[in-house]
Amino acid sequence: SFAANNELALHVPDPDAAESFYARVLGCEVVSRTPDCIALRSGALRLYLLRDPVLTHEQVVPSFDVPDRAAALAMLQAAGCTLIPIGPHAPGEHYLRDPHGILFDVIERPIT
Repeated sequence: SFAANNELALHVPDPDAAESFYARVLGCEVVSRTPDCIALRSGALRLYLLRDPVLTHEQVVPSFDVPDRAAALAMLQAAGCTLIPIGPHAPGEHYLRDPHGILFDVIERPIT
């Protein structure tokens, strides 16, 4: 089963520079920080500024929660989705592109 969540991955060349806009201009709160990812919150919305110096796919990626990511990836590929490398901050990990060209992610979490 899939459950929509309130998270968007934003692929940007420089997360620190993007943070300046999202925190200072839009008022987002910084929740956590690593060199490759700055997590922000604004109400129920969660944004992840992901370091991606050379974009190889869309900049904004929505996600769905699933109880078993491996099973979801297999089922989605069988349904016509293709795997797309996430980027340098997550080597070996993949997003999915649906049969209509839309890029999205699945995140393993218990669905309540």
